[in-house]
Amino acid sequence: MKKLKHIFKNIICVFLISAISLPLFCRPAYALESWPEDCYVASEGACLMDADSGTVLFGKNENTAYYPASITKVLTALIVLENCEDLSEKVTFSYDAVHIEEENSTIIGASEGDVLSVLDCLYCLLFQSANEVANALAEHVGAKHPELKENGMTDRDVFVRMMNDKAAELGCTGSHFNNPSGLTDSNHYTTAYDMCLIMAAAIENERFLDIESHTYWTHAPIKRYPDADDPWNTVYPKHLMLKRNSAQYYEGTIAGKTGYTTNAGNTLVTACERNGMTIVTCVLNGHATHYNDTIRLMDFGFDNFTSVNISEYDNINDTIQSDFSIGGVTLIDGYTMGVDPDTKVSIPKAGSYVDVEKTLKVGEDDGSEAEMIYTYGDRRVGSAELKLYDIGSSESILKEAETDPLLADILGVKIVTAADTDETAEQNAGNEAQAETASAENAAGDTAAAAASDTAETSDAVTSSEAVEAAGAAEAANDEGSGEGPEAAGQESDAGELSADGALTQDHKKDESGLSISGIIIRAVGVLISAAIVFAAGRMFLDGRAAAKRAKRRRRKQSGGISGVSASGIGRTSSGVRNQGISRSRGRARNKRRPRT
Repeated sequence: MKKLKHIFKNIICVFLISAISLPLFCRPAYALESWPEDCYVASEGACLMDADSGTVLFGKNENTAYYPASITKVLTALIVLENCEDLSEKVTFSYDAVHIEEENSTIIGASEGDVLSVLDCLYCLLFQSANEVANALAEHVGAKHPELKENGMTDRDVFVRMMNDKAAELGCTGSHFNNPSGLTDSNHYTTAYDMCLIMAAAIENERFLDIESHTYWTHAPIKRYPDADDPWNTVYPKHLMLKRNSAQYYEGTIAGKTGYTTNAGNTLVTACERNGMTIVTCVLNGHATHYNDTIRLMDFGFDNFTSVNISEYDNINDTIQSDFSIGGVTLIDGYTMGVDPDTKVSIPKAGSYVDVEKTLKVGEDDGSEAEMIYTYGDRRVGSAELKLYDIGSSESILKEAETDPLLADILGVKIVTAADTDETAEQNAGNEAQAETASAENAAGDTAAAAASDTAETSDAVTSSEAVEAAGAAEAANDEGSGEGPEAAGQESDAGELSADGALTQDHKKDESGLSISGIIIRAVGVLISAAIVFAAGRMFLDGRAAAKRAKRRRRKQSGGISGVSASGIGRTSSGVRNQGISRSRGRARNKRRPRT
């Protein structure tokens, strides 16, 4: 019985602890879903990437360098778009631009002195893959940046330098570009991973996507084809996955570029969007399998992965706003942090966001930049850049917010207009007048009370009732004065929230957006302490109940023994005899049934 009671006590205590701890520790345990890897690719190098998160979903020699051929022109187009605000700018073809040494080079047939707009050139670059157009665009953009030109450098050399700088900016580590066209050069190479980064950056440019969305383009006439209606002046995209009438058409394809040279083989870079997920692929050194490889990669990506917006599952922004509050108390004066709420991570469709872990990586230079790294198992599945912005001291920021409504709204403060300031000043003046009146009344009351007191003590002609009446009048005067005092003080307190020049007031609001890390630790410790208290209280309660029952049983035994003595001493002639008789008769009955031996 005691063992059962002990078990029952433990069950109750565990139940109480679980009930308290459940809201904090309610995350279910899941087995980490394995990362899908079963995808066949015939090309030498391949990469499949989520364009939004930068996550590599599949790779085959993705960091091995190969010749890129004309997919180089995606980077060329991106740099041109970023450096030419007006696409109607005129590009003049030079002698060097149109004279291509490599045989069978793809061109539109431009001659020295031909002039086309930047927009015409971009269509010829991406659709026709024209190499002389790539050279002309490089010279046009390179001439815009004389500050980058060193001794002996041409405008095209400046553009090549910009290509490598842009690649490094995008995170490319295995590439080096030596020309804007992709023609064979031993010092011109890239990786499948780097080309996916470049394509992911290119499709973020709306003008790039607009060009890729067209099915053809007719450029201005050139010397070789002076007739504006000449069919040779119309160019078409060569990427078959973009063409609806092609057997290789792939639904959702939004951009792409082909490439081929004898040394590079078939190369292909492609971007596709479906169901809110955008993926890019690159295959290098393929041998007439580049389309099949790309389609298999696309199918593999859409079938096995999903792109998740962190704002739907994570309250990191609320936590940051709580820790770096400006509208209320500032933990780090003059600084705030921000995270892009559209940040996405990529996980297997069969997986769960709860398996994604976060790691904060702080910048090495001055610590003013930080990055939140998201991992799924041992894979990086996304990142969000956090920047610690130095916005000055609270006083300077609030001063600046007086003339900046947007900043005031962000900081949670309210701009007070001149009319509001005048109204506040009038209220303050009225409050001061009321306060002075109250002070005067208080003084008069005190004087009356003193006079009444002196009169009561020194004059025998004044009766005690008159003295009491005078004291009562003085007390009433004091009460009337003091009744206005707190109200006036309260008004002065409200006015005290104004800044020094009376032009700004803050709305102090309680931050309920989320818990910081320290808050979670404190909460967990609180839960454990509460659980321990409940456990101890439960044990004390049950032990007390058990002790009470034991004491009650002892009292019953003691009372029962006294009753037996009384019965044996007093009622011996009745119940005692009967009991003895019954015992004897039962004994005889047992003796009769006992077998004889």
